[in-house]
Amino acid sequence: MTQWRSDVLGDEFECCDIDLGEDSEGPLVATLVRALPTPLGFWSRTLGKSRDLENCDILYVHGWSDYFFQKELARFFTQRGARFFAIDLRKYGRSLREGQTFGYIENLDDYDAEIGAAIEIIQAGATTGGGFEIRAQAASKLVLLGHSTGGL
Repeated sequence: MTQWRSDVLGDEFECCDIDLGEDSEGPLVATLVRALPTPLGFWSRTLGKSRDLENCDILYVHGWSDYFFQKELARFFTQRGARFFAIDLRKYGRSLREGQTFGYIENLDDYDAEIGAAIEIIQAGATTGGGFEIRAQAASKLVLLGHSTGGL
């Protein structure tokens, strides 16, 4: 079961670690961040209207010298009903451990492990809740949003 904890971005965000084993520099983790949902506004509650992206999960993948800190980006999507997640890849941001070379990776294909694990957590979380907006099933749309190297 995924153990979510408070994130450095404040009470609107939570994060969890994804264990990736280790390499010559020590333990490898990726960190999945989730933006807690934006409550429905008055008109949506009153008129029963759905928001445009309610059946969509977003996974943001950062660029080379980066990590996730863009609160406004997350709010853009959650205000429209999407569930927003971001990943700090191994050796970046929240995932960087003491003694590791920032951002070092020999093969971009190695990122498949953490992106795949993040997608599994996102899809599993659609039915388990845990203080998060519960859906009966995983969203029908998953959007991978990549910035710079994250788009590779």
